[in-house]
Amino acid sequence: MSVDSVAQTRMLSGLQEMDGLLALQKYFSGTLSIRTAIMDFRMFKSRVGKSYHSIKRPLFVLLNDLDDIKDQFSMVSEWIAMAYPTWLLFLRNTTRFEDFLSKVHVPFDCVLMVAQPENNESNGEVIRDVYRIGREEDLRWMKFGEWDENQGFRGPRLGLYQRRHDLYGRNIRVVSIQDPPVSRILRDKTNRTAVGIAGFFGEVIQLLREGMNCTFSYSEVRSWGVRLSNGTWTGSMRMLVENEADLAATELMMTSDRLDAVRFTTPVYSTKCRVYIKRPDTTAVKWNAYLAPFAPSTWNAIALTIVIASLAIASIDACFNVTGWLASSRDSQTPSFTFSEVVFGIFGAFCSQGMELSSLDPIRLVHLSVHMTAVVVLAAYSAALISYLAVKTFAMPFTTMEGMLADGSYRFAVVKDSADYSFFQNTSDRVLTVMFDELLTGETELPFNYLDGLRSVCRKSKYAFMTLDNMASVLQGRVDCALEPLDPMVQATIAMAVPAQSPYRGIIDTNILLLRDSGILQRLLKTEWATNSKKSKSGWSSVELEDAAPLLVFLLFTFFLACLGLFVERLIHRKRGNEAPPTISEDIRRASVGATANRKRSVAFRRSFGPNFNGRRSVVRTVRT
Repeated sequence: MSVDSVAQTRMLSGLQEMDGLLALQKYFSGTLSIRTAIMDFRMFKSRVGKSYHSIKRPLFVLLNDLDDIKDQFSMVSEWIAMAYPTWLLFLRNTTRFEDFLSKVHVPFDCVLMVAQPENNESNGEVIRDVYRIGREEDLRWMKFGEWDENQGFRGPRLGLYQRRHDLYGRNIRVVSIQDPPVSRILRDKTNRTAVGIAGFFGEVIQLLREGMNCTFSYSEVRSWGVRLSNGTWTGSMRMLVENEADLAATELMMTSDRLDAVRFTTPVYSTKCRVYIKRPDTTAVKWNAYLAPFAPSTWNAIALTIVIASLAIASIDACFNVTGWLASSRDSQTPSFTFSEVVFGIFGAFCSQGMELSSLDPIRLVHLSVHMTAVVVLAAYSAALISYLAVKTFAMPFTTMEGMLADGSYRFAVVKDSADYSFFQNTSDRVLTVMFDELLTGETELPFNYLDGLRSVCRKSKYAFMTLDNMASVLQGRVDCALEPLDPMVQATIAMAVPAQSPYRGIIDTNILLLRDSGILQRLLKTEWATNSKKSKSGWSSVELEDAAPLLVFLLFTFFLACLGLFVERLIHRKRGNEAPPTISEDIRRASVGATANRKRSVAFRRSFGPNFNGRRSVVRTVRT
């Protein structure tokens, strides 16, 4: 066969293949509405390039395994994100996919399938799933499915990360910070290097280690990390951006600037972020404390009962006086009282005082009903008063950020190099901007974690600190004062983070979802936070001086009124009388003179009637008279 005939045969075969590809493209685009394009790698780089991210869920198919395709594919894999598209390679049965992909890095999260005939005689294809755990690792593969003309395609029943659930001991570099109790760095006793993590996130990564079959190496930083004005990052964020760590196992708050630099895992939990201050030392004086146990309607009912009972007693007494029964039935020693005296007597019964006993049975029945009512009312009032005084109410100086800014006497701080700092730094809210410029920038020593910040709230005077609700709840037992929250500011979503191009984000998310769906994550949250939080001290609830202030003021006021009344009474008596009222010394002198005269008369009677005279009462009474 001549050279021309061979060239014509190849050209004819190529035209037939091109016609078949065009027909396939027409079928996909027209019938199935799947956008399809046929091009080589050179055209792909010139026309598409790095704009391939605009293609939604692309499928790139390599139709042959020629050496030219192999070289160009290895070049494209250097600048394209291999995990973004799905790859399908058709290889001859004589081509080893290990050799074809020897210079191509197939990340762990990349879906690359290799289709090869089972043998020369078979019309079926075997499809293998190929990937690498690390760039320096060997290719790993597993059977994805089969296809033949008779039975069609038979694929897997498990998802991607249910099939790729094993990292085969791959080392994952973990970075964390000292932020008890959610993350505590465990250090070696000799060189003090980080060898592990305890706390909530320590338990989480241990479960991830068992689920992914990997190992961890640990490093420690001082802060979560913020973006500086020159675009660089600090703390754990810097290690992720510069690919010095594979996982940040600490509570990272999802923010817009961080989402542009790294990728977050599935959220671990959500909470609210707000400012906490120290509970004010002084309580509010309850001027209505001794009236508040009863509602106004109850007090009105008690007053009405006193008036009705007084009217009943006065009416009964008047009725007996009018009918003349009173003179025969009243005891000669039982006085008759005015209406005002009856009112004061019944009021005294409600104050646990006794009443003047009456000889009239109807009045005694009224007394009995008044005393029974007073016992019930006094018992209910005493219980309600004790409960009311035992409940402590505090006068908060403010409850919002605007109030704290208007107060002007409080210092304000957040964790250094944290998302909270970036929140105030990049906010467009006027109040928060003023707080950042006037309060936050003036703090030279910002705390490195939430525990240090809450301790500063208790230790320093008028110090406000922004933290998460769950952290304040857990750390309340580890500080020396009671914390009072302001109104919530933002809803915070907490997660771990990985580098932007990390191939392990998918398997980490899958394991976190398994922990959450099985309830292990929720149980771990409750267990770790309950273990680290201390119970509040139980004891007697004391009544402060401020609680007794209304009663003391009332006693002083009544004492002043009594003294004033006594002074006025003495003035009136002095003006009405011709002589000044006797003083206490004059009364004592007169009493002593009278006693001396009595002794003299007694001696005179004994001399007159003999030494054995005892003195008859009638005689003595007559003599004295």
